[in-house]
This record gives sequence, C-alpha cells and structure tokens, in this order.
Amino acid sequence: MPEEHLMARSGFGLIDTALALALVGAAPCAMAAEIYPHLVTPGAMRPLATIDERFLSYNVEMAEVIGGNFWKPYTPESLAAMQAQAPSQNSMSSSVSADVAGQNAAMFQARPPIDLSNARLRKLALALGPAYMRTSGTWANSVYFHDSDTPPPAKPPNGFQGVLTRGEWKGVIDFAQAVGAKLVTSFAISAGVRNADGVWTPDQARKFVAYTRSVGGDVVGAEFFNEPDMPVYGGAPTGYSAADYARDFAIFHRFAQADAPDMAIVGPGSVGEAVLQPRMSETTTSRFISTNSIFLASPRPKYAVFSYHFYGAASIRCASLGGGAQTTPEADSVRLKGKAV
Repeated sequence: MPEEHLMARSGFGLIDTALALALVGAAPCAMAAEIYPHLVTPGAMRPLATIDERFLSYNVEMAEVIGGNFWKPYTPESLAAMQAQAPSQNSMSSSVSADVAGQNAAMFQARPPIDLSNARLRKLALALGPAYMRTSGTWANSVYFHDSDTPPPAKPPNGFQGVLTRGEWKGVIDFAQAVGAKLVTSFAISAGVRNADGVWTPDQARKFVAYTRSVGGDVVGAEFFNEPDMPVYGGAPTGYSAADYARDFAIFHRFAQADAPDMAIVGPGSVGEAVLQPRMSETTTSRFISTNSIFLASPRPKYAVFSYHFYGAASIRCASLGGGAQTTPEADSVRLKGKAV
C-alpha cells in the first residue's frame, strides 16, 4: 500500500477516534439538557440577599448565670427517670401542669452558676462567632436585679424567684465581648415588678439598662419577656391575657424608646402553639395566649424583629412530656412520602 495512503488512513482514524470521544463526552450533556432544560449557573447569578454573619447563634440561660433549676444532664439515671414518667403516645404528662417551669424533678435539677470567665469555654465560644448571645429564658421573667455592690439578699424579694447581681451580669457582658457576641435579653414581668393594679412597671428594667451601659455593655435587642403565649407558666399573673400583654407592652415600648433607643425590640417570643400548647391545655388550667391574639391586641404591639422559639419534636427531654408532643424519623417519612419538601 502506498505510503501516502497509509498516512491518510491513519489521519482519518485519528479524526474518527476524536469524533467518537467527543460524541461520548457530549452525550451526558445532551441528556442533562433534556432532563433539566433550565441549567443553573450559580457563578452568573445576581445575589438577591445575604445571610447575617451572626445567623447561627446561641443562648445562655439566665438560670445558668444566676444558678437555678435547669435541665438535668443526660445520664443513665436521668434518662431512666424521664422515660419512667412518659405517658402514653397520645397524651401529655401531668408534670407540665406546674404553674412555673423548672419544677419537674425528673427533668430539672438545681445547678450552680456557670463560670463565664473560664478560658476554655471562652475559646470554644469564640470559635462559634461572630454570633448573638441571648441571655434570657423562663428564669429571666422573675429575676431580681440587685443594683448594688453590697451582698445580695439571701432570698429573692417578694414577687421574684431569683437574684441577678451586678457581678454576674458584668460576667455576661465580659464574656460576650471576649467571644465577639452581641447581647440579646428580656426583662422581668413577675409580681415583683407590678404595681397594686397588676400593671408592669419599668423600674427594674431601667436600673438593668443603666448598669449595662455604665460598664461598657450594650444590649442590641430584647424581647419584652420570655414566651408570653404561656404567661402563667413563665411567671405572669394568673389569668394574664392578650389585652394585659398589650397594655404592658405599650409601657415597655415607651421605656425602651426613652432609655434604650438603640435596642431593637424583638418578639413576641412565643412557643409550642402547634402541638405542645394544645396538649398542655388538657392537663392544666393555665390560660394560654395565641400569637395571633397578641398581634391583634390593642394597642397593637410592634416589633423590629420577629422571634419564635422552636423545640424539635425528637428531643429526649421533651419525650418525657408524652408521645403526643413527639414525632420520629419514621413517622415523618410516612407523612412526607410522595410530597415535595
């Protein structure tokens, strides 16, 4: 065979091979175009919004700051106690009928104040930042702020359940500054801060804000109080209603504008309306308030930031409240089967 013919055949062979490889490589792209006619190219997309760098944040309970009844650590003994009191699948534990949170001995225990000056704790928290640090919780609803450098009272004054000292709150401020966190909190609303007519007064809140500012602290946002849709459970007067909340919130709003104008008002901070609250209604006479009724009450509350407290329904602790307040991965998979999520 002539030399030039061999070269031609070899040349055609190379072209054929290259074409074949190109076709093979193109096949998946063609198939993708058929299946997904609208291809997404993130690099060419125009950003519509951004997520705040503090989007993932954390809470340090007031009970941890001052010491008090707080969640028991998970141990074989505490888990056994929780499981032993868990009621049937469709009912709720009678333990939730306590007028104030933290009384269930199977789930809570007395805890000493946390050491926020601990270097290791600060280093670990720094790695979580930047973040918001919320210091609130049910105990914040009835805490007395001892605005003095003298020793605090041995027992909380009437109408309060705990005592927050200047030193303890300064420790919170120092911790937040050391770990790059911005402070969020709430205020006391128990009998100790109410007048003879049961109306909320801002005296304690005013002292709290003034002291915070005097030591270089800054509260960037605050809820009026923790979980107002379960008011009696959180320390509010018996029979506390949406109208009572609106009346008190109006006073709080005026206080905030005058004494902490840069503090964003967050709220309402409700919890448990889908499952937990209806189940609790079966075992307690405490009156609950819907978030909707709070929003519609007069004078209408206004918030700069909306907040809602979500408790996952697969929590081991919450399981002791009963199967009616729980779910399982298996149950969820059944409910979601065939649905777009």
